[in-house]
Amino acid sequence: MAMEDIRIYGHGIKGTPVLDRWNSRPFKELACLFIEDNRQSENVKYLLENYLEQVIQGISICMKELKLEKVRIYLSAYYRGFLKELEQHGMEVAVVEDKKLSEKDVFREDTLVHHAETMLALSRSFSEKNYIPKKIVSITGDVKNPGVYEVPFGITLREMIEEYGNGSNSQKAIKFVQVGGNTGTVFTDEELDTAFIYSNLMGSGTMLETAKIDVYNIETCMVGWAYKKMLVNSKETCGKCVYCREGIYQLYRIMKDATEGKGKDGDMELADELCETIKAGTLCDFGKSAPNPLHTAMIKFKDEFEKHIERKICNTLSCISYADYFIDPTVCNGCGACMGCHQNAVRGGEHFIHVIDTDLCDKCGECETVCSIRAVKRYGTIKPLLPSEPIAVGSFQEGGPGVKKGLGRKRRKL
Repeated sequence: MAMEDIRIYGHGIKGTPVLDRWNSRPFKELACLFIEDNRQSENVKYLLENYLEQVIQGISICMKELKLEKVRIYLSAYYRGFLKELEQHGMEVAVVEDKKLSEKDVFREDTLVHHAETMLALSRSFSEKNYIPKKIVSITGDVKNPGVYEVPFGITLREMIEEYGNGSNSQKAIKFVQVGGNTGTVFTDEELDTAFIYSNLMGSGTMLETAKIDVYNIETCMVGWAYKKMLVNSKETCGKCVYCREGIYQLYRIMKDATEGKGKDGDMELADELCETIKAGTLCDFGKSAPNPLHTAMIKFKDEFEKHIERKICNTLSCISYADYFIDPTVCNGCGACMGCHQNAVRGGEHFIHVIDTDLCDKCGECETVCSIRAVKRYGTIKPLLPSEPIAVGSFQEGGPGVKKGLGRKRRKL
């Protein structure tokens, strides 16, 4: 194959055509990256275990075509077990403990930087007659067959979930997926027919260096999910940029307040402004993409965020500040597993339907955890019909003696 016939794209952050990179300026050496952020996807591990020989062949092709003088492998510390095997191929290997600290050494003017997966694609494009470009992708979350797969570019997100993940494990409708790991963008169920190609996904703010598809069903609280993502990303910032360091932490605090009933008027507007400011003011790709999960979630699930902040409602009852526990009298078998409550909030006895005293309950959730038959449940604004005192198992009748009718919560005064 002649050099001008190479039609593959880079498999790193931005998916640039390989020839464009090669022709951009003269290079003296090659840096090949086997680097992964906190093992979010383990795609690099899959590459090392299955295709190391082909990656080495791709490196040789690149070195020969560009007449490069030197190659250095950068290997995540998580995968140092492959160090000897790489060195046996005559490669100089640098073990990377911290990706951000290594970037200054890697990205130099005379160094051509490629992801190891690009070298695999280069090798395949030379050896396979009808080469079909593929991407190594992790599919996780609410799917029957989570794992690492080689997915052809152009397939839709929905096809990936159905054909490779084998559909929803819970059998519940998909609410959204996140593409691209912890800094990836949210795609709603209506957007799952988006084709899996760089131009589509990057247009939404997603970078595919971490090629991971996380699937979430309709029982996922969008606000609680966003709060946890901002917490993770706040811990990943290197701290050099004030916008990134302080901005992401403030987004985490705003979302945490929203899940705890402390949200205030103007919080969504402030969060939106912070997201835009962080993207504009930070220096690295991580900082520019770190607000993505929250920013896209607020745009696509605006009503859910507004309910949490303005009306103090969590439709999924995942945010326990907006819910209370109760024991379903039609399910409880009086086993007593929940009677170990440290607040003595559960009343009952053997073969009696237990009752939770909400005045004593501190919502620790232990009763929900220990109940093997899932009799402990949550309610939001409307309290279900419940016995006011423990009664014999099987004797509960709605509207019967001793049954309290829930009146719901009082509205806040405006």
